[in-house]
Amino acid sequence: MNKRALGGQAQRERRAARRAQFLELYDFSQGTGLEVGPLDAGVADETIDDVRYVDVFDQDGIRDHYREDASVVLELVPHIDFPLYLDGEVRTLAEAAAPGGPYDWVIASHVIEHVPDLIGWLRQLAVVTADGARLLLAVPDRRYCFDLHRPPTTVGQILTAYEEKHTAPSVRAVYDFFSSVVGVDTAALWRQRRPAGRASRIHDRSYTMRQVERARAGEYVDCHVWTFTPQAFAEQIKELRGLGLCDWYVERLEPVIGSVEFLAVLRRIPDGADPAVPLPEVESDADLPDWLLDTWTARERAQVLRRKVRALKQRNRVLADTVADLESSARMRVGTVLVAPLSGLRRRLRRPHDRERAGASNG
Repeated sequence: MNKRALGGQAQRERRAARRAQFLELYDFSQGTGLEVGPLDAGVADETIDDVRYVDVFDQDGIRDHYREDASVVLELVPHIDFPLYLDGEVRTLAEAAAPGGPYDWVIASHVIEHVPDLIGWLRQLAVVTADGARLLLAVPDRRYCFDLHRPPTTVGQILTAYEEKHTAPSVRAVYDFFSSVVGVDTAALWRQRRPAGRASRIHDRSYTMRQVERARAGEYVDCHVWTFTPQAFAEQIKELRGLGLCDWYVERLEPVIGSVEFLAVLRRIPDGADPAVPLPEVESDADLPDWLLDTWTARERAQVLRRKVRALKQRNRVLADTVADLESSARMRVGTVLVAPLSGLRRRLRRPHDRERAGASNG
């Protein structure tokens, strides 16, 4: 999308609408906040909200990086208070953003799926936030975006990235992303139309392997490292907390109907909180993983449809038999109506002939 051709005002209007959407999740107009990776589409408004921005580069560095990318409106890239890359060195998010903390809220729109180490990222945010702080997320739903062909993320993969201290997307993540990214019709997917097939995948094997070689050489290759659905996300955050690796719980989940994303609010567990006290978290009522639940749900729907088809066929047979009976009865009635006059006519026609025969006999 060439956002520059549409002009800065159009992007400002989109940002205002996006801010209003997030305000429905949580009122971040109060307190001090941090927004991660705003680029040109920051949710928080520095002219209204008490917000600090953190990103990989400072404002000039971001503008230089995206100078040839028409999808980024350079004039709307804000001042970056805490660049991770500074004076030739890369700092962690916690190191960079600590001077402005502790924060009452954090916003990250379409960021969490990119981070190489999900556990590490969440723990760093916990370090710079206050007890009870909120983390507001916009997350791609793999069922409705270009991650459609990818398998779901597992907690095991998340653990591996954490234990191996990944600071860049792994070969696994880079290959999975570039080999499977596919063009989709999101509206059609929401209408439960058939998904695009392999022919709609965007990258060929040669391009994919070039990205893999970059990753193997130690280069940072940006991609979707993780894939989520609302149910899977809530279950994984809960499981990571059960493993003692997450200081957050999911307070709210909101699917965005017709969109590629869902919205989530995570809440920071206060330091020293009693782990025996239940948390008011979002709970899934499904006892199956979402990918398996989707499969069984589709099968159940198919079975219901088959039963309906059988019932309709049986009804059609009954109706056909009824119609046949009615037609037969009608033919009988019509036949009776026609036969009676004809019988009388035959009798009348026979009478002169009978009289002649009788006269001849008498003669």
